[in-house]
Amino acid sequence: DGGKRAWMVVGGCTTFFFYTLGLVYSFGIIQDRLIDRGLATASTMGWLSSVTVVLTPILAIPCTKFIDSFGNRLSGLLGAMLVGTGYVSTSFSLKSLPMLFLSQAIFGCGYAFVFWSSNSLAAQYFTRRRALAIGIVYSGSGVGGAVMSILLSRLVERIGLEWGIRALGIMAYIILVPASYTLKPRWKSGKAAFRLALFKDYRFVLLMSGTAISTFPLFVPTFFLPTYATSAGLSSNVGAWLVSGYNLSSALGRLAFGFVADTSLGPVTTYMLVLFFMGLSILAIWTVANSLSVLLLFMAINGSCCGAMYSLQPPVNASVFGVQDLALSMSMITMSRALGTALGGPTAGYLLDAFGGPGSGTQAYRPALFIMGSLSIVSSMVIGSLR
Repeated sequence: DGGKRAWMVVGGCTTFFFYTLGLVYSFGIIQDRLIDRGLATASTMGWLSSVTVVLTPILAIPCTKFIDSFGNRLSGLLGAMLVGTGYVSTSFSLKSLPMLFLSQAIFGCGYAFVFWSSNSLAAQYFTRRRALAIGIVYSGSGVGGAVMSILLSRLVERIGLEWGIRALGIMAYIILVPASYTLKPRWKSGKAAFRLALFKDYRFVLLMSGTAISTFPLFVPTFFLPTYATSAGLSSNVGAWLVSGYNLSSALGRLAFGFVADTSLGPVTTYMLVLFFMGLSILAIWTVANSLSVLLLFMAINGSCCGAMYSLQPPVNASVFGVQDLALSMSMITMSRALGTALGGPTAGYLLDAFGGPGSGTQAYRPALFIMGSLSIVSSMVIGSLR
């Protein structure tokens, strides 16, 4: 259901997710190189990586209001320009931490406008296959992360880190600016981006709480897998391939769990199970991973679950609060991700440094992994109570 216009929207939104989140999920490649250069510690790099993603939940309400006033197309165009500018400026800032933080903040603002202009637009055009359609859009980020990780790694080998980043920033203008013109909503919400009365609804409180807790471990694998691979005695190229495989698993998980949510278990139950297995894979597999085969197993399970966690959020919100209030509920629920997005990476980085740093082997990662895995299990219990 949806027709030609619906699939044009799906195509444009998928392109946005493919390229922009591909850059986000491949940032671990840059982080690993900067740690090797001695620019900063793992904890500082954790703060830098959090700047990239924390602005999306922080700017949820302002971006939603901007879209309501000026439309998805203009918002997407602004986001495309900021993504390209932020990434190009990053390539000139690799010797200065303050400039690097500023460049990533510009990129983060662009990511925020890109995300909010395209994250749930496809839901307006589909009814029976809503979760699957959104899963296709969100799978673009997983495929993008897989492609960008390998592409960035190859570019770094051939033309250096600075020019590799610069080339991807220039490509952002070329790819994302035309894609912004496909972002046409089926209807304009015309509703407030914040409704205080929702906090009186216990379902909203449970969903917001579960989402907030689950976000702490969300970006830890993509940011720390390359460094972990190096600590396990593997090459940096293997780390890049692990991130690529992780993101490809994420794409497959978004599609597979979207299909399951549509056809059998429903969005809320599927969301609960995804969070549980996401935490279990960290506790039972990553904490003991000292070989490539075990890391590949973790990559497949955790990647698919983390990908599905993001793509299931719009269908869960639509099933609980209705599709007409989807923009409102998404903006408010996503705000709860700010704390976990801001502190998840830095917390893992601080714990890693406190227990010896990347040079001390894989055992130095275990305290951080135990905490992150446990938080994911707790979040699944909260969503279980919502069910």
